Amino acid sequence: MVKKLTLQTIFALVLLGSAVFAQELPKNPLAGREVFEKEGCLNCHAVNGTGGTVGPDFGKHIFFGNSYDLISKMWDHSPKMLLTMIRSNTKRPEFTGEDFRDLGNFLFFLRYLGREGSASVGKRLFVSKKCSECHSLGRPVAGKISLDSMKVYVSPVYLAQEMWNHSVEMHKKGVAKTIKLPTFSDNEFADLTAYIRKASLLKSEKEVYAYPGDPVLGEKLFKEKGCYYCHVEKPVGPNLNRFNLNKSVTKIAGVMWNHSDKMAVAMKGLKRPYPTFTDDQMADVISYLYFKSSPKTTGSEELGARLFKEKGCGNCHQAGNHFNAPTVDKLGPFNDKDDFFAALWNHAQHMEQLLTSQGKQLPKLLPNEVKSLYLFIDGRTKASR
Repeated sequence: MVKKLTLQTIFALVLLGSAVFAQELPKNPLAGREVFEKEGCLNCHAVNGTGGTVGPDFGKHIFFGNSYDLISKMWDHSPKMLLTMIRSNTKRPEFTGEDFRDLGNFLFFLRYLGREGSASVGKRLFVSKKCSECHSLGRPVAGKISLDSMKVYVSPVYLAQEMWNHSVEMHKKGVAKTIKLPTFSDNEFADLTAYIRKASLLKSEKEVYAYPGDPVLGEKLFKEKGCYYCHVEKPVGPNLNRFNLNKSVTKIAGVMWNHSDKMAVAMKGLKRPYPTFTDDQMADVISYLYFKSSPKTTGSEELGARLFKEKGCGNCHQAGNHFNAPTVDKLGPFNDKDDFFAALWNHAQHMEQLLTSQGKQLPKLLPNEVKSLYLFIDGRTKASR
């Protein structure tokens, strides 16, 4: 019986031409969890221990690439997967283009969610980062601001957002106290959040979990808050294309915080207001930065035409073939690359069986080869119409 991988379970587990295509921005990056369950992926694959053990755990062996990387890995994995399913009498999953899009976003997003924080590490950080100079936890201390109320927040994004909103004031107080404000890296925001939740004496059953963030809304906020003006429109801040922000939410929050003092000076010089966030806005912006920094894949129709022959596609998909297979100009059209991925995957089983009967193996496909085949086949289909 398939275990249900719910949104709450995911957060509990992970929070405790040669045109270049970037990752498309999804409205809900976790929508693909339903595909992961529905198509039985959870029977063989787990997410941080929840699910099957036949294949790799996606919470530990995380998929870092874009959708071209995903279909490449799945295609190359197809023969082994088919054999396992035949032995276990399991139906091979079939996908629609929308399924593939959602599944790819879901697996890609797992890295963003990060890992659970350590309260013991957070306790050490609270002292070494000089947080204890101005703040108290548990026992009230005269002249210090209590952080007990932060206990309700399970996600470290809220701690990062509160610090960001008060960063100008914090930097001023740091100067007055001759304290250099800390920088953050790796999982440190999550560690501090875990310590705050453990040390706080607040009596409350309320717990506020983060939602995954809306990259589409995050892109809008990135412009509205003035980030676009400094990082894209004008050469005030560094060009974000130079940075790899394919990191967990806590790491990206750290990158933003480490930038806050210089940003405050720049905004003052430009006579622009320092941007602050409410509700889940920081999560939205961070999720946008994450997807914006997704790996890029190159490809071309010319390479696709050559691969169509070299990989053996033309042996079947040519005029007068003995398999009643459609010719290359009839394979599409595709609404987008995800429709092509679905068609390619759903066709793999039949292709494997045919090649096996001939003593051959399914050809390997690299991400740029997948893209090139898509550009070639889609181009030929549209040209014939």
